[in-house]
Amino acid sequence: MASNMQSIKRRMRSVESTKKITKAMQLVATSKLRKTRNQLEELKPYYSMVQETVAEILESNKGRIDNPYLKENKEGKTVYIVMTSSLGLCGGYNANVFKTIASEVQDDDIVYMIGTKGASYLSHRHIEYNHDYLNLNTTLDFKEIVRLVGELTTKYRNKEISKIKIIYTEFVNNLTFTPRVITLLPVDTSDFDDIEVTKKYTVFEPSPNAVLNQLIPMYLQSVIYGYLVESVTSENASRRTSMENATDNAQELIDNLLLKYNQARQTAITNEISEIVAGANAQ
Repeated sequence: MASNMQSIKRRMRSVESTKKITKAMQLVATSKLRKTRNQLEELKPYYSMVQETVAEILESNKGRIDNPYLKENKEGKTVYIVMTSSLGLCGGYNANVFKTIASEVQDDDIVYMIGTKGASYLSHRHIEYNHDYLNLNTTLDFKEIVRLVGELTTKYRNKEISKIKIIYTEFVNNLTFTPRVITLLPVDTSDFDDIEVTKKYTVFEPSPNAVLNQLIPMYLQSVIYGYLVESVTSENASRRTSMENATDNAQELIDNLLLKYNQARQTAITNEISEIVAGANAQ
């Protein structure tokens, strides 16, 4: 009985140590979540305004614009920008992105991977990918986004690629995160159906095409960076939830072990009292 009680106490100490770790990780994830949520809220007005400006140009010059960014190339491969995490312990965040990759990406597609977890997933399945931007999810360096967009738009204008898509995790709230696939190029005017634009004719100088050639890369930069911050926010929210659940489970396990320990202790005391009484009666 004594050995059983010692075993329970050792398990309680072990679970208590694990609980301290998960609690610390929960606090770190909460801090990161607060930071990235603030960053996301600051970004939204900017890329929303860029979206509205692009929609304004396309609407007021409908039928008069012949821009390469609006036309799908018949030749070339499809490019996917995929956003995953570089750390684990974030619940189903990466697993959901992996399912989307499996259903979307074909063998001859080009993948630009962000996040080492996704890189490991592709390497395990012998799928080639571009690894120049793996650490973007930790650095959040906008200059790297500019370089990525410049590289992809040049290839698109040269008709080396047919489409550019992005796989990211949409942040709905602290408990809900949804993987999404968005087509970045060619720009689809139907994406702007929910944006209200004026019906007045707008004159652009030097021309709508010239403005679009400058504006669409800016639009891609802001949108990709926004999706990146949104994915990192989803990752931190998922990790915070996972660590909160782990901490709660650890506390529940400690409570159950404490109950077993008290039961074993009570049984031992009862047995000792019974032995004393039996010895006294025998005399």
